[in-house]
Amino acid sequence: MADELLTRLIAAVGARYEISDEIGRGGMGVVFRARDVRLRRSVAIKLLPPELAFREEVRSRFLREAQTAAQLSHPNVVPIYSVDEVNGLVFFVMALVDGENLGNRLHSQGALSPGESRRILLEVAHALAYAHERGVVHRDIKPDNILLQSGDGRVLVTDFGIARAVTEGADARLTATGMAIGTPAYMSPEQSTGDRQIDGRSDLYSL
Repeated sequence: MADELLTRLIAAVGARYEISDEIGRGGMGVVFRARDVRLRRSVAIKLLPPELAFREEVRSRFLREAQTAAQLSHPNVVPIYSVDEVNGLVFFVMALVDGENLGNRLHSQGALSPGESRRILLEVAHALAYAHERGVVHRDIKPDNILLQSGDGRVLVTDFGIARAVTEGADARLTATGMAIGTPAYMSPEQSTGDRQIDGRSDLYSL
């Protein structure tokens, strides 16, 4: 299935991007490492799971939310370069962050120091404040969506709006595969009960 998906994506993007390998997979999509041939830069391409993309309401909302998230320009938000739909595949192209996510860091090193924890929380809070001021709610704040850049350690939040795209385009609490939207350990009470009127306070609870 993974090889078939990669083959379809390569055919969809044509000569614009050179796809190298899969670097991440989750309930909201599959991420591939690629190179933008024209601009000569490394990028990441996130593909909406095919089992969700075939549903028109999910697909259209995913595109709208990704387009909205693409308007966010902040030092602590992973920038989205483009959003597209080709041959039934829905995907967006974003900056490739050289580093690891916070989930992997916690798994490999254990609890962080108070100072490091405070720095990460503060940078994520700055990103959320910026997004909330512009009406964008993340809905899936968790360690796996917090990236730590190699070198300077800059914190970048990724996947803005994707959880909302799936939640409101499908059933309020279930995806096409029957898995709960979001991550229970970090989910706010109102989100876990399927409340569609979610605002920035839900992200703060998760943080």
